[in-house]
Amino acid sequence: MITTVFDGAAAPATLEADACLAATCRIGLLGLGNVGAAFARLTRDAGSRLASRGFTPIISSALVRSSRGRSSAGLAGRLTDNADVFFAEPVDVVVEALGGVDAAYALVRRALDRGIPVVTANKSLIAAHGDELSRLARRRATALRYEASCIAGVPFLGTFERRPFAASVSWVTAILNGTSNAILSAMSSGASFGAALADAQRLGYAEPDSAMDVSGRDAAEKLAILVRLFGAITAAPSSLPLAGIDVVQPDDIAAAAAFGGAIRPVAHAAWSESAVRAFVGPAFVDGAHPLARVGGVTNGVVMGGDRGVQCYTGPGAGPDVTAATLMDDVAELMGERRVRVPAAPPARTVSSIERPDTSWFLRLSGVGRDADVADLLGSYGIWCTRLSRRGDRLYALTCCAASERVTAAMRALEAATGPGVAALPALAEAGSC
Repeated sequence: MITTVFDGAAAPATLEADACLAATCRIGLLGLGNVGAAFARLTRDAGSRLASRGFTPIISSALVRSSRGRSSAGLAGRLTDNADVFFAEPVDVVVEALGGVDAAYALVRRALDRGIPVVTANKSLIAAHGDELSRLARRRATALRYEASCIAGVPFLGTFERRPFAASVSWVTAILNGTSNAILSAMSSGASFGAALADAQRLGYAEPDSAMDVSGRDAAEKLAILVRLFGAITAAPSSLPLAGIDVVQPDDIAAAAAFGGAIRPVAHAAWSESAVRAFVGPAFVDGAHPLARVGGVTNGVVMGGDRGVQCYTGPGAGPDVTAATLMDDVAELMGERRVRVPAAPPARTVSSIERPDTSWFLRLSGVGRDADVADLLGSYGIWCTRLSRRGDRLYALTCCAASERVTAAMRALEAATGPGVAALPALAEAGSC
């Protein structure tokens, strides 16, 4: 008979030491710009915090557009501008922070094709090629994670992707661009659009080239991602009706406040089996709406379906927020015993996307008596609920009307009174008409 004696004092320490042994996670980083550098710094500084999760991240190599005269500053083991050299380095996960579409698409596809999981913050890439890349990831039994691509500070994309009943929604209304929201919020204090934009650039909220933010194209790409996730519909961002926030003037914001609301940069989509109705651009939001209270660089999403209305708010982007969300995706991948790749429902493509019928917030310049304006709008089937004068301008809130009617009425008014008219969709209080 063999008797084995365990040292009771030593065993717990041994087990605890084994439990705390962290594996090294080798990361290949695509891009060392603002987001890439923030992620690299987080990787360097967060090792002890992530060791309790069972891994220690290191950036073994970083691929940049040009490495000439450039140092990795201790953030990456190897810095290269040669994709072949980058992919020759063994890595456990690739993190893409290049931005843009074409170069990022080729590199992400190459990684997935080799079975390497990819984490990305690239909304343009996911909006343009997300379906194709997700299918490739499933075929190669690996993963594509893109939580940081849309409202990076609100971790909900991955949650809903893996929860089909929670994701059963039929519409989404959101503020998806913090820069635009910050500009409109600053204008509520009387700043001009140009001054508010310059201040956002000074504070780092807006890039020197702010066209993507101001035009609404950034929000359109993010809305396309949400429509694909929640509606199983492939919508090209270019197909979404779009307006920029540069049409908004400080008087418009003051008039909206007088009506008990605010002007926000809104992205909205609703879908059914046969149709998608959507718009991206500045809109009047009634004070009772959840998005009316979402100001500054904060983003917000309100969506509804089988489980009622849900609302999420949080920071939209910024290098540090995006880097943290990228690392959360890496941590989730490393914490899984196997790569879970949910089978997404097949997406359908619609032939066209139209504007929904909404209430409207109208700015009318150089018009005559209020009653005459109301009569003219009524001749187009547009009925006013509120009228307010500010100097030589008349502002109106209307009942729900088709955008075609509103466009025709505004053209008639502009022909009669001159330029300066504007029509913004209005998320008006239910039951106002």
